[in-house]
Amino acid sequence: MVKKLISRKKFIYSAISGIAGISLIDNTFKSIAIPVPGLRTIGRSGINVTPVCFGAPRTSEESLIRYAIDKGINFIDTGRDYGNGNNERLVGRAVSGRRNNTIIQSKIRLESNELPSDGKGKKGAEEIRQVLQSKLEASLIALGSDYIDILLYHDAVDENLLFHSETMKFFSDSKKAGVIKACGFSAHNDTMNLHARNITEEFYDVIMIPFNHKGSFVHSVTGRYSEWDQVKLISLLEQANAKGIGIIAMKTCSGGKFSPSPDVPPSYSQAVRWVLQKKYICAAAIALVNFEQVDEHLSLLNQQL
Repeated sequence: MVKKLISRKKFIYSAISGIAGISLIDNTFKSIAIPVPGLRTIGRSGINVTPVCFGAPRTSEESLIRYAIDKGINFIDTGRDYGNGNNERLVGRAVSGRRNNTIIQSKIRLESNELPSDGKGKKGAEEIRQVLQSKLEASLIALGSDYIDILLYHDAVDENLLFHSETMKFFSDSKKAGVIKACGFSAHNDTMNLHARNITEEFYDVIMIPFNHKGSFVHSVTGRYSEWDQVKLISLLEQANAKGIGIIAMKTCSGGKFSPSPDVPPSYSQAVRWVLQKKYICAAAIALVNFEQVDEHLSLLNQQL
């Protein structure tokens, strides 16, 4: 299996270098932009997903992911950095035999210690290209797949790196070669400048950002507190949506339980429902760790939100 994947990667990067035929692959992926009942289309990408996204980073149970897929969730979120690649391997095993029926979102990023030239000059551009290509190949092998539906630049902070010509070329070429279907970035709310710039440039297809009813959260692992200007954020999200940029909400339960009225008991599913009722939100990524949590949020799949 690995040998086949490596062979496929050689083809991929030959295609990125200019082999004829990559536009045909790209057009094949674009042909799936047909709305499906019960699913939401992620912006201009044409990718159809369940509004509930299974956030896989905090589970080590392959059976839990399979259970969620069997129950109707088709959208799985993971990343290269989670568990040193083990989370991607877990997701890869879980979707084995059903890859064509699932949408995988993964993430890679550039670390400062990987870029001795700090992205400057020809050497800096080459370092960016090599790091990103190496990490993409590692993700593909870990997932046991020759493509990733959505690839995000993970936890973007540095505007110069996110919008570096070589970073953008990497994502653009990977899409043309058919290795990924859509590109984007995840970022926290102290970097709203990144979203504002993407609204202007319209390069990245997808953004992933913390969003919940409270406008703040405490990270369950690090204990870090984060809050944001909810009015400003909603304005940016509405602008992004108008440009066809798909929006994936994270930290959707981190603001605590929510109740829309006194006669409805507060719950995490109601908190997620609050997020999904916003027309500019394509999906809510929820870190699911047990079967009870999966069951709690499954009701959102069939509700009129």
